[in-house]
Amino acid sequence: MDFQTISGETQQYVVSTAGEGPDLVLLHGFPDTPYSWDEIERVLVGAGWRVSVPWLRGYRQETIVAGRRYDPETIGRDALGLLDAIGASSAVLVGHDWGALSTYSAAALAPERVRAIATFGIPHPSVLERSPSALWAVRHFLALKLPVAERVCRRNDFAYLDELYRRWSPSWFGPERDESLARAKQALSSPATLTAAIDYYRDLPLGKPPAVTALVPQVQGLVVGGTEDVADVKLFRRTAELLAQPSRALIVEGAGHWPHREKAALVIPVLVEFLRPFAA
Repeated sequence: MDFQTISGETQQYVVSTAGEGPDLVLLHGFPDTPYSWDEIERVLVGAGWRVSVPWLRGYRQETIVAGRRYDPETIGRDALGLLDAIGASSAVLVGHDWGALSTYSAAALAPERVRAIATFGIPHPSVLERSPSALWAVRHFLALKLPVAERVCRRNDFAYLDELYRRWSPSWFGPERDESLARAKQALSSPATLTAAIDYYRDLPLGKPPAVTALVPQVQGLVVGGTEDVADVKLFRRTAELLAQPSRALIVEGAGHWPHREKAALVIPVLVEFLRPFAA
């Protein structure tokens, strides 16, 4: 990927753009980097899309904006601001983890600018449950709000990130997984970027959820979840039912939080086929 720094109205973006055709944006999550989209980017460029792959705000020093929050509405506006910066009146948004939440928020805030969405690893916030077992599964949301979160993450060469990968994708092994984890550790190795990545969690309220998380995007979507992820697969199905129809859920057997990486040969063709009508 060839990353360039471009200026938006309120911030800078570090983004790689390749290909020609209708616009599509790939948004990564935590703990991760844009390089997790490598294979999908190549396939979509070959399928006739102009594909932009940004670093999430905060994951590169030049993208950090002093005082700018990382709450769901603001990160949704980050994605819309990126469309302005790359000169796209509308685009398909594809997001994983925090990139998925940014996708849901952007599509809810400005559905006229989002042609369709595809999300990986995160159901829509409106379907989430608050049972003891569900809260235990996402206990990292509480751990990363603590004042000591940076110290805990950094300890023993970011061993906490290794723990998250094992917990979220227990059957993912091999060099691709190891490279993904190593890139995430490198990206978060500076105090500023580590704090920024953690602030996504700190800016998510524990009490009443932000209004934007209750707004269900009225666009078509592909919602992808793995059977070994911490989220119950029924939540991915519920999300697809809430979106504009026809939308669909893809439940990937044996995959965890990175289904597009763990089972790429299954997921990528489904993604390409889902996107085909929106390329016209």
